[in-house]
Amino acid sequence: MANVNSTWIGNAVASPKVFTDANQSVGTGRVAKSAATVSATQASGDTIRLVRVPSNARIDAVLLTTADATTAGAINIGVWQTSENGGAVVDADLFASALALTGGPFTRSDQTFESGEYTYAETCLPLWQVLGLTTDPKRDYDIVAQVSTTGDGMGTVMVLEVHYTT
Repeated sequence: MANVNSTWIGNAVASPKVFTDANQSVGTGRVAKSAATVSATQASGDTIRLVRVPSNARIDAVLLTTADATTAGAINIGVWQTSENGGAVVDADLFASALALTGGPFTRSDQTFESGEYTYAETCLPLWQVLGLTTDPKRDYDIVAQVSTTGDGMGTVMVLEVHYTT
């Protein structure tokens, strides 16, 4: 029978021991949650800024709550600079890509890995590393729903709940 250790455990049992950054092993769990009122016909390209997380956040879950769209409507869920940092897109579909809102209603629906871009292993990394940066910029990022297909009869309230550890 083979035994498999995580990087953290492997470093702890190595001889000599290997220092592991404490942020990879323990932390404080947090939740960022907010709601936005959206139009039933929200246009393609529109952005809905929902929550803000720090660059050192390790994202555990991205949960979406909204009614279903009648016949059309899709969103991406990704990471954007805050308006204070220019407001530009960083990764528009890190968590969800062209998620059809006609498949709802969505009640705390887990979209963390919907796009296939964000991986299970990346849940152990701070957001700044996931975004490909070499150092922590020590800034906040917005988690944004961007409309990828114009809505038709979309729900009027969208809630995003992001669970993360710092």
